[in-house]
Amino acid sequence: MNSYFATAEQQANPIYRGRPVGIIKAEGRGCVIAASVEAKKFGVRTGCTTWEAKKMCPWIIFVPSDMDKYFALTNRMIKILADYSPTLEAFSIDECFIDVTETQKFFGGGMYQMALEIKSRVREELGEWMKCSIGVSFTKLLAKLASEMNKPDGLTFLTPDNYLDETKCVAVSEVCGIGYSRTKYLNSRGAYTLGQARKLDLPREIWELVWLRSNDELTTIDDLEPAKSVSRTYTTFQATSHKSQVTKLIRNLVEEAAAKLREMGMAGRTFCLSLDSFWARKTVEAPTSDPLVIFDLLNREYEKNPIVNIRQAGVWISNLMFNTQCLMFNNRRQLLDATDKVNQKFGLFTLYPATLLGTELVRPEVTGYLGDKYYRFAGDR
Repeated sequence: MNSYFATAEQQANPIYRGRPVGIIKAEGRGCVIAASVEAKKFGVRTGCTTWEAKKMCPWIIFVPSDMDKYFALTNRMIKILADYSPTLEAFSIDECFIDVTETQKFFGGGMYQMALEIKSRVREELGEWMKCSIGVSFTKLLAKLASEMNKPDGLTFLTPDNYLDETKCVAVSEVCGIGYSRTKYLNSRGAYTLGQARKLDLPREIWELVWLRSNDELTTIDDLEPAKSVSRTYTTFQATSHKSQVTKLIRNLVEEAAAKLREMGMAGRTFCLSLDSFWARKTVEAPTSDPLVIFDLLNREYEKNPIVNIRQAGVWISNLMFNTQCLMFNNRRQLLDATDKVNQKFGLFTLYPATLLGTELVRPEVTGYLGDKYYRFAGDR
């Protein structure tokens, strides 16, 4: 999907259409996490600060992210793609792979007709403003790269005969698997495009990527595994000056992580807390998803060294298992169940602990990669 989050907002709100839009995590946050096609023309990119974006495009509109809206569209996209192949991998919230090796024969125009139909159905079923770019090739790596080569609304084929020539001018950073460190390494050796990189003697793992030789299998729904951990991190707008602010922040993050656990039907045994340079870890025998229990454990560790003036905080829960046991106190279980039902209907933190009163709540933020694919796609099967 092209400029997914921003385009989704333009689809939902016609007043934004044709205008530069930047998606931010929440009201007041200073980083752009997605930019519309119009904003990208001015140089606005993911990771820009709002100040930088305003400097490049003074009339850009900043819109807080709406994860539920984006995932609802993703589900509809997946249902469309499932009509063209039973072998499908949801790679991220806005990308999918489908293997059409066997199913293309059911379409008179083969892969080309399938691609055109998919593009047409995306517009019809997701909305007239929604567009996608499709890459068709003989490996996942090449199909993904092809989908990036002609955006927005592109359709690109890379064949065994043409893929080396067609990709020689592609920036090395565009290849999945060549991240910041590998790009920096290649650039330091004078290689900015794949054609330049192919002239170098490179380590095998990078050599395979610049020659586009990697060929992973699709990870289908049947291959998915339950999450191994749940985490929530947050960077404050300014350093916390009081101990009470830190404990409220910890409780806030614990509430969100624990709610996610309960949503997935899981519980954890190992709990970690990070506050700038502070780190604590606690493992218990009985798994739990009760935020009060988790917070009490982590807060006891924090009280041993109650630092303030922190900017970064994080809570991690691991050693997960599906929660089949009831809580010791049934009224506590009923309270959490009732709270979850209200928050699932009206939004997380519609109901929340009174200890968080008087503080600005840290609410869920958007994520571009679905770390909970098992829960999202396989859990209800």
